[in-house]
Amino acid sequence: PETARHQGMKLSATGQELGGDVLFPVRLGFSGTPADLLPSELGAPKFELGTDAKVLSTLSDRTVVSCQDMSSDWTVDTILKTIATTEPPLHALIDAGALITGKSNRAVAKFLLENGLEWAEGCVFLDENDAQMILMRRGPWEVIPLARVAAMPQSKRFSFYDQVHTTGMDIKQ
Repeated sequence: PETARHQGMKLSATGQELGGDVLFPVRLGFSGTPADLLPSELGAPKFELGTDAKVLSTLSDRTVVSCQDMSSDWTVDTILKTIATTEPPLHALIDAGALITGKSNRAVAKFLLENGLEWAEGCVFLDENDAQMILMRRGPWEVIPLARVAAMPQSKRFSFYDQVHTTGMDIKQ
């Protein structure tokens, strides 16, 4: 598609809607998202000390996150080629801005492997059913569920998170 995929079945609700007395008389749960916008019925949130600092430290650590200026005439292919050939190598693409369009996630994985990522044995992606899959470099571009390649070291795989899956999807890296 020329635009980011729409998730027709994705549910969304605020903490106010889910945590208040209107929907449920009893609520038990945990959120990894730090916010104090909870219903008064739940009381004040208790944040783990230092978590915000750890997140900011990780996101500003140049050994973890990198930025690259692109020319004004960039294309999806030029972005992907840049990522596939960057040194030192990158291990994940998190497309939070929905820049990668016009290709299926499998096609993105194949393009990355064909145009670089010499070190990678496979590229992890989410298929049309939201399943974690890996496109293997070996053989005829074999696609298998990620859970079936437990023996592959995480250091030998690249992960592509398309815009739809940039939140709520954990892939050990």
